Amino acid sequence: MTSGLRHLACLRRSADSDGSTSVEWQRGVIRRHVAAPHLSGVLVGEAEDTDVSGSMSPFRRPGLGRWLTDRADEFDVVIAARMDRLTRRSVHFDELLEWAQENGKSVVCVEEGFDLSTPQGKTMARMTAVFAEAEWDTVQARALNGVQTRLENRSWLTGAPPTGYRIKTVEGGKRKVLEIDQDYHPYVTEIFRRIGEGQSTHRIARDFNSRGVLTWSDHLRQLKGEETKGTQWQSTIINKFIRSPWVPGIYTYKGEAVLDDEGDPVILPEAPLATLRQWEYLVDQIKPAPKAEHAESRTGARSLLAGIARCGECGASFSSLLNSGHKRKDGTRVPGHRYYRCSNKFKGGSCAGGPYVRADILDDWVDQAIRDSVGQWDVYERAGTGPSRERELQSAKVRPEKQEAERVSPALWATGKKYGEVWGVKDQEDRREFLRKYQVKLWAWSDAIPGAGTGMVMDLGDIQAMARELDLGRNEGTDRLLVGRNVPAHWTNPELREFSTGEVPEFLKVSIPGA
Repeated sequence: MTSGLRHLACLRRSADSDGSTSVEWQRGVIRRHVAAPHLSGVLVGEAEDTDVSGSMSPFRRPGLGRWLTDRADEFDVVIAARMDRLTRRSVHFDELLEWAQENGKSVVCVEEGFDLSTPQGKTMARMTAVFAEAEWDTVQARALNGVQTRLENRSWLTGAPPTGYRIKTVEGGKRKVLEIDQDYHPYVTEIFRRIGEGQSTHRIARDFNSRGVLTWSDHLRQLKGEETKGTQWQSTIINKFIRSPWVPGIYTYKGEAVLDDEGDPVILPEAPLATLRQWEYLVDQIKPAPKAEHAESRTGARSLLAGIARCGECGASFSSLLNSGHKRKDGTRVPGHRYYRCSNKFKGGSCAGGPYVRADILDDWVDQAIRDSVGQWDVYERAGTGPSRERELQSAKVRPEKQEAERVSPALWATGKKYGEVWGVKDQEDRREFLRKYQVKLWAWSDAIPGAGTGMVMDLGDIQAMARELDLGRNEGTDRLLVGRNVPAHWTNPELREFSTGEVPEFLKVSIPGA
């Protein structure tokens, strides 16, 4: 293979994978191979997919799929530690090889050592893919055949019960089933409720620790009469629980969902903790908020608008600082205030008129603007918009054709709350996550209207996009909802543009018809 080529690392981990297929192990294998003297390659990116089934097409995987379809010009080689990290289906492997040939790419599987630039290498790779698929099918068959009777009558097989369930003996002790642990269920439903309200798993973990709520492992120890270890809640514990296929009761074997004769996942408990739809919604809620392009790293929870607010003069992001305050003549000290400032101007850049504004003033205005603009709208959520839905549900093979159609036009459903209610119960950390989740943007000026004070415009991001889809009282043809204070009226109202000669900042014109 030619040296100096650009390599894209393909990383995949199924649920419950062991160390031999961990992402870190795969990453190490790939980096050592790319850096080998005979290659001297360049690693230009990583397509990482966690909790993704090997039966999913590489082109439909949330991580790898985007590189193959949208960023193919950025790499020359797709490299994986092992073939099964690319796919477990021979038809999908053939599809990838055909795509690579048409686009002038190479495919490398390090452990198998295939040279796919030769016909012999391609033939060997296809044969290996067929055997890998047969092995995967065998695993599925063994999982079903070995425990077919017990799975058909929803019998629990072996081991400790999954989080939220207890083992119940029925039919005179002849078999065991899973049922909801009613003693622990209040904490499970509280987690579900708080995540649905938009609270962070960090906040829930802190609250549970302060209240002395037992983790699941300590709860099981207590049931056995053993001494608890005082294990502390962490956000990772809650995230792992939410992503677990046991929430909707899906039975897995070696990291893959076990399917019945109809191709649907085997649901073991008669009454699972959540339905598939509820589960996909919860998983979507805990996925990381999208980071805005060129946004700075998040700062502490004191800064509501860190990474969200920007300078209206130059577009640079705001940074925040807490000044030291001052002493009065009588010796008493006046505490300092937190301020937002243009990072470009502060660092000696080209911006001369960037604002320097007290954070509480800007934060209070955002609070009131949210309540006044969308506060009385019903909250609707898209079920399955993010990669997390595709990860878990594709791995369970739950009606993939229907899922793909829903991903193209994801359904919205009512949560029974108003945006004002959801916003009102959040602390500052969760409010910032709310703004990031819905891609709300805010700009500020020192003197948009001379003498009027700090001017501000907020773009309500994705909130009005969902409202528009449901026709919640929006004006026909309006693509954005802009809310302003101390700025010219035609900046936020496109209907006034034709009656004004004043200029409008370019970033406020985008996607507004007639601007």
